[in-house]
Amino acid sequence: MTSIIALDPGRNDIYQAFDLISSWPEYRQSPLIRATGLARELGLGTVWIKDESKRFGLGGVKALGAPYGLKQQLLKRGLIPGSPQCAGYTAVAATDGNHGLAVAWAAQKFGCHARIYVGTEVDQARIARITDNGAEIVRVDGTYDDAVLAAENAAQSPDVLLITDTDYGHALDVTRDIMAGYAVLGIECARQLRAENITPDHVFLQCGVGGMAAGCAIGLWHESGEKPNVCTVEATNAACLQASLSTGELTSVPGKLLTRMIGLSCGKPSLPAFEILREVSTHSIAIDDDVALLVQNTLSAGINGDAPLETWDTGIAGIAGLWHVAKNHDLRARFGLNAQSNVLVINSEGPIPLPYRANI
Repeated sequence: MTSIIALDPGRNDIYQAFDLISSWPEYRQSPLIRATGLARELGLGTVWIKDESKRFGLGGVKALGAPYGLKQQLLKRGLIPGSPQCAGYTAVAATDGNHGLAVAWAAQKFGCHARIYVGTEVDQARIARITDNGAEIVRVDGTYDDAVLAAENAAQSPDVLLITDTDYGHALDVTRDIMAGYAVLGIECARQLRAENITPDHVFLQCGVGGMAAGCAIGLWHESGEKPNVCTVEATNAACLQASLSTGELTSVPGKLLTRMIGLSCGKPSLPAFEILREVSTHSIAIDDDVALLVQNTLSAGINGDAPLETWDTGIAGIAGLWHVAKNHDLRARFGLNAQSNVLVINSEGPIPLPYRANI
């Protein structure tokens, strides 16, 4: 078992990120919703939904990671973010949608250019949102993982900044910075739960390469002082973290990784994220698209008196994983869910805005 002090990003890193991000004029703590109707539907004690649907006006948790990662890269080069000198730099990243949007927004905020690499399955609505935030799009013939390699290959010039939340080795400090940004989510959750006098028994977290989940988990751990009991949730066709947890080392899964939960369409985890998640994950589950769609439609309409949840195809994934487990007698027993369980889940993105939906 690895001590928390051996994991990266460390305590100083995540609280430095929290202090900086919380000082931005756009910063608002996202709400923690007690979903009484959902808890009743699933036969649980309480379900708490951390709602990221309006974070920084971008509608997703990724807005915590990329802006902080880009700002740190500029500062490490002696540049003042937003200064005229930043116009000589280009931020590059691979994305399934939300990370690229956050990089594009951050580049505009700090006066840089942005170039975003996408695989063949990224829909036009997500691409339009990225280009409307000033970024150039480069289409890659392949999956998200192919786009990651293309972005890395493009970042060889000193005036190109790789802002990636995926690191297959231990070479990229920007990936740790981005995870430190995601840790703000965990710190907020721990403080909000403390105010409710609640300690979650389970935390269901959606995982693509694992950066958001790992950042949230390490933030929870540092702020609460208790290791969270994390259940990872992935798409059946892209369950690379589940495979890696099973083998104990980074493991790729083959195929086109097709899933409507597009942000989870990843074939290999990020190594620093995996190192955290293997310490906190007690269970993992992979779900089909039909489960995610059912739960998205159900919660978007409101359930048992709960207010409608503003969510989308990737944002719902962790909640859908909880639904799938809680509704299955054998899984429910194996995961240790019961009528007294207190569960934390993350709505990691809001809906695609209406003007873009014609492109879906």
